[in-house]
Amino acid sequence: MNKNLLRLLGLQVLGLGLVLSVLEFFIDNSWGVVLIGVVLFGLSFIVKQQ
Repeated sequence: MNKNLLRLLGLQVLGLGLVLSVLEFFIDNSWGVVLIGVVLFGLSFIVKQQ
């Protein structure tokens, strides 16, 4: 097996694990994510564009 192929496969599995962990966190704490989104959306109107 090619060393680069094995390295790429390992990075893809690692990336998939990180994405799934983040998605699980968002699903478990969906109310907090929505609240942060609303706050950031509101701040975008308050902060002046430079």
